[in-house]
Amino acid sequence: MRTLVRSAALLLTTVLSLGVGACSSDGQQSQTGTTPQSDEAIEILSYWVGPGEAEALQALLDVHRKMYPTERVYNGGIVTGTQERVTVDERLAKNDPPDLFQYNAYVLKAFIAANPGKVAPLDDLIAENGLRDEIVPEILDNVTVDGHVYAMPVNAHRENSLFYNMQIFKDNGLTPPTTQEEFLSVCAKLKKKGIPAVAVSTSQGWIITRLFNELALGSMGGQAFSDYYSGSAPLDEAAMGKAIDVLDDVLTNYINADANGDGFGWDSAAKEVFDGKAAMFLHGDWAKAYFVQLGWVPDVDFGVVASPGATDVFLYGVDVFGLPVGAKDPSGAQDFLRTIGSIDGQVAFNSIKGSSPMRLDAPLAKFDLMAREVLQSFKTARLRLPVEGKNVWDDAMVAYAASHDKAALIQVFKDNPPG
Repeated sequence: MRTLVRSAALLLTTVLSLGVGACSSDGQQSQTGTTPQSDEAIEILSYWVGPGEAEALQALLDVHRKMYPTERVYNGGIVTGTQERVTVDERLAKNDPPDLFQYNAYVLKAFIAANPGKVAPLDDLIAENGLRDEIVPEILDNVTVDGHVYAMPVNAHRENSLFYNMQIFKDNGLTPPTTQEEFLSVCAKLKKKGIPAVAVSTSQGWIITRLFNELALGSMGGQAFSDYYSGSAPLDEAAMGKAIDVLDDVLTNYINADANGDGFGWDSAAKEVFDGKAAMFLHGDWAKAYFVQLGWVPDVDFGVVASPGATDVFLYGVDVFGLPVGAKDPSGAQDFLRTIGSIDGQVAFNSIKGSSPMRLDAPLAKFDLMAREVLQSFKTARLRLPVEGKNVWDDAMVAYAASHDKAALIQVFKDNPPG
């Protein structure tokens, strides 16, 4: 997940060791802590500090302690994904790498190209115990560069999820929309009731991009969306223009009034839905973990469907960990990667994070009903599409939210194609 500063980050860094020593679920001292890194610790850099994320990482660390009781992991948690990537670049440049670093699969290939010889291939590790055959094929391809696997995938986040407040829908006689026409009809009905239909932050481009992706999937159709974002077809300005028109309608008529508030992030938008101030949140499924941490019960207090008009498409992002060449404890780092790739590690992490395991053989019975339904849709989707992203697209989305300049936004896509 691509995280930015969150309002709860400082609180969580005092609860879980993405800043502070915490107690694990069995009451013992966690493997992470406030003490400085030592030569005996496996140092990982991660940006999981938000609600649900920190707890999921702690669950993974608990599994690791059981698998490797003599090993200690030190997590140099960083509040933002952007800053974590800057830190990784700086550490590699100084030949002072961490033992492991977190990254997003969609930028991994560019990272490897920009840092030749600085990340170790994991082919042998991936081949252990038949793991190569159990990882979802598309995900394995996402972490493979020039025939070598360069990162251990942790999960698959559906990034075209529509979360909705079940009480608001019940009170207003609404059903979850499955088509874009139904979605816009629901938006209009809620507006008549004085209820913002969609919660969003318009000050952070990556959040608007996720909203736009969901709307574009519904208006362009999964195949046309895939053809453009995979680079196999040129930009269809008419189709992109139609998607932008839908975005304009939503941003103009149906969003929360405080969307552009200072420090208003994805979690703030999700909280609007939790508080009953907005009805829907179109975002990645890490939002599920946040709702659960706030106290909501899946399929009781909130529901989820795939983005309207693209229910047979699974747009996904993958969190990964890479092993730098020159790591101080490569053996210990590989042990932690083994934990990540294990079924126990996959279940412990993803059942809290809200994401799907990257293993095809992960037992469905270990997950709640909502998670099982999402995981099943991942396995059976007509199209599984990796998310694509560029900073220039995100910046353009912020500019568009302020100006509504359709021609300028289309020009950005023309000048900055995928790839």
